Amino acid sequence: MHSRLSRLPALFLSAFLQLAPLLRVASTEATAVASPLVAVLRWLAGATAVAGSFHAVSAATGLTFTGANTGTNGVVFAGARASIVSGRYGAALSYRATALPPGITLSNQGAFSGRPTKSGIYKTIVTGIGGGGEYTAPAITFTIFDPPPVAPVITQPPAPLTVTEGQPASFSVTATGTPAPTFQWLFKNAPIQGAISAQFQIAKTTLGSDGNYAVIALNSAGSVTSAPVALTIIPAAKPVAITNQPLGLTVKEGGTAAFNVGVTGTAPITYQWTFNTATLLNETNATLTLSNVSTNQAGTYQVRVANSVTNLLSDAVTLTVTPRPVVGPFGLGQPGVQAGLLSFSFPVVAGVAYEVEYRDSLGLANWSVLTNVAPPAAAGTATVTDTVGAGPRFYHVTATPQ
Repeated sequence: MHSRLSRLPALFLSAFLQLAPLLRVASTEATAVASPLVAVLRWLAGATAVAGSFHAVSAATGLTFTGANTGTNGVVFAGARASIVSGRYGAALSYRATALPPGITLSNQGAFSGRPTKSGIYKTIVTGIGGGGEYTAPAITFTIFDPPPVAPVITQPPAPLTVTEGQPASFSVTATGTPAPTFQWLFKNAPIQGAISAQFQIAKTTLGSDGNYAVIALNSAGSVTSAPVALTIIPAAKPVAITNQPLGLTVKEGGTAAFNVGVTGTAPITYQWTFNTATLLNETNATLTLSNVSTNQAGTYQVRVANSVTNLLSDAVTLTVTPRPVVGPFGLGQPGVQAGLLSFSFPVVAGVAYEVEYRDSLGLANWSVLTNVAPPAAAGTATVTDTVGAGPRFYHVTATPQ
């Protein structure tokens, strides 16, 4: 029998040497119930099956997993490792995996890392890659839990804004919480329809946009409302417009001429008057006043008005100056004294008024009015009387057109 076994293939020989006790049991059992040949065949069949099972064990893949196989959604997952050793090929040189929890990755060195993005139970299959081939380990079960709810906290509240009418305005807020909070913006304590993001923008502000804004951050654990902040709207500059044009004037020489312009628009508004297109120095108000006008001031007047948006030139208007009439030369009539009154006469022309003044000394600075002569309808002579004094008296006559 020994010589027959020596001719068996190495596999059967190995099985035979390692399972000799079974041979004895099988042989004894076979001898008791059958012929030696039947016993040997029966043992060979059994040994072949056992030897095959042994091969599978000796070449089995072994998985070593270290670290936690549980994690929290949204929390960094690190520290877990997989190590695969094959009885046939040895330790894996690199790794890959299927059905990993979303957000988790496996490195070539067998390290699990990442941040889970979805809770659930995941059966992950890890495959080791060695110099002789690939070998897959039994599944690893990962359980990813939802984090416990945490009420929102506003970490960066919205800030107040000041913008010009018509310009955009944008508010933003930053808040923490689990689950991530949602938002609702408020205007004057009332919800703004559709304003449910961390940012809120008004594309084009109006004067009605002026007021207080706030935001509510909320999740399943609670809510928090920011302090109100102001949006201040600066009215947009309105172009200047002339509402009342200056009007032409006719004044007597020595009189006063005043031109006015009425405007609307956003201040500051500037004014500059011109005379015959020449700039009048220091005449930068809405009213131009000319005192004691002379005939050389007759002409065309205009004003330019402007603000930050526009500038306009008013209508050109005319100032007409009526000169004082030249009356004379003439002499006073021969004065006469009667009953303590002095009388004298002088020629007059139609349509001209006369003012008669006096003073008792040529050294005096001012004249005093004695009387006024209304404009006569026709040329002629006017007679004036005055009381006779103790000393001399001097007279002069001024003609004034009406």
